[in-house]
Amino acid sequence: MKSQGVTRWVIAGASLGLSAALSAGVAFAVAPGPTTPTPSQATSMTTPPSAASTSSTGFPMGSLGGATGMMGDGATAYGAMGSSMTGGGGASGGAITNASLAALVSRGEQGASVDPTANTVTYKGQTVTLVALASPDGKPNMTWEIDGLVNPTVMVRPAAQLDVVLVNTDWGYMHGFELTTTPPPYPYMAMAGVAPSFFLMPLPPRTAKDTATASYYTRSASFTTASGTYHYLCPVPGHAAAGMSGMLVVR
Repeated sequence: MKSQGVTRWVIAGASLGLSAALSAGVAFAVAPGPTTPTPSQATSMTTPPSAASTSSTGFPMGSLGGATGMMGDGATAYGAMGSSMTGGGGASGGAITNASLAALVSRGEQGASVDPTANTVTYKGQTVTLVALASPDGKPNMTWEIDGLVNPTVMVRPAAQLDVVLVNTDWGYMHGFELTTTPPPYPYMAMAGVAPSFFLMPLPPRTAKDTATASYYTRSASFTTASGTYHYLCPVPGHAAAGMSGMLVVR
């Protein structure tokens, strides 16, 4: 499990949804977990999002990835992004196989112009699928991979239909996806210090450490882009501060 420099946290009170609970002023109880999960922890972490599981520390975990509470079906949007959000976002795609993951990544690469030197991904079409892989193997710990690049600057046209697909490819950590107009650096509790524009609830880690046999949990939502500069990040405590963020430019 990739854990250098980041403590794994389990969050209590997640049935409200992370963003909603923060807005409501709920006090979060957090507890540091071990850097390597025990068998019982690994079992609870890989339970499908719809299940109401409990970790060995006593905190509910299934609700973080599920369609619960004020967050509705797992996604929300605010401001310019929220006014044009479509499709009842945040639908969980369940767990997908390696073959399905490869096909999804290929679909996301269609219409993308990738510049490794500038570390940019540019989409020129008006219908875009942005596949965000959370901390995958083979990439630096606590980073995003988008179209083969690490934390790239993503460029999209205004009024484009943007379908964001979150895939948790990590082993041992939950990850979510958030867009904000607030630039880095981010505090440990990133959600407490940013202006949210779009949010996908965190998902459990992949189902097995061996990527050859693992399945991966997904969640997606669509919205129409509005001009501006945004930043994408993982809202799980400590992850954005550790470098799990990048820029999205709509122009």
